Amino acid sequence: MNVLSRLLLTSSLLCGVGLTASADEVPKVRTLRIDVRMVEVYTAVFDQRGRYVPGLAPADFEIEEDGQIQSIQAFESQTSALTIALLVDTTGSMLKPLPHVKNAVADLLTEIKPQDRFGLFAFNNRLQVLVPFTKDRRAALRALFRMRASGSTALFDSLAQLAPHLARVTGKKAILLFTDGEDTSSVLSMEDSVRTIKRVGIPIYTVFQGRALQSQLLIDRLTEISDATGGVAVRIRRPEEIGRVFTEIVQDLQHLYLLGYYPPAEISDSNGGWRKISVRVPRHKDFRVRAKEGYLP
Repeated sequence: MNVLSRLLLTSSLLCGVGLTASADEVPKVRTLRIDVRMVEVYTAVFDQRGRYVPGLAPADFEIEEDGQIQSIQAFESQTSALTIALLVDTTGSMLKPLPHVKNAVADLLTEIKPQDRFGLFAFNNRLQVLVPFTKDRRAALRALFRMRASGSTALFDSLAQLAPHLARVTGKKAILLFTDGEDTSSVLSMEDSVRTIKRVGIPIYTVFQGRALQSQLLIDRLTEISDATGGVAVRIRRPEEIGRVFTEIVQDLQHLYLLGYYPPAEISDSNGGWRKISVRVPRHKDFRVRAKEGYLP
């Protein structure tokens, strides 16, 4: 599924007023291209006992944007292939937790489906592409175990760079971020980075521990990013918990539905341009739905 749909409108304009073009004259053609971005909404559905609900169809869902029902134009079930971007903090503070992260990522690669793709990215004072999106588990493992901890933390710069890069990938996709430190070297302000990430709108799962837990502002921003995009924010106290949390996130990713619709033409300037989204399964009143809260056009 292509998240960008291009509408091509062509009009032929003759030069001059009141003139008729002869057979030998070639009329000038003006081409107007308008990009209309399909809004992607990743959705997890749970029954009254908290279990994932498989096997739903597009007709089971209802999407509202700013209170108006939208027509679902694209749909991928929870069984569709997934692309995961693994973004790992490799700053100096990661000396102790990094081995646990490596083991957790190695286990994750065995748990995702053979058709799933992944990319391995690291960040300290800059974003590093260790393995581009691939299905090659061996290449990822080789790069994974070569990771070393050093440098300062440009967390929000790295997220703001990676999210638009992943957005160009078709189909279901998500970012899994692990960090244990507060941002110390990003060039972009935290607010600008969060706005960029929310505009892209793909699910971001944030896992944080260590010194990251000492900054309430950082916790609030990472939680805001995950809530706004339909992901999950998880705080952990011990490195030994990383493997369990990564496994739970993979299970969640494998149960996501992807709904797509084209937004209304009118863009409201209220709430800073933020468009509120609500997803329901009206035929199943007892079901609980988790989805992104909205998006920035």
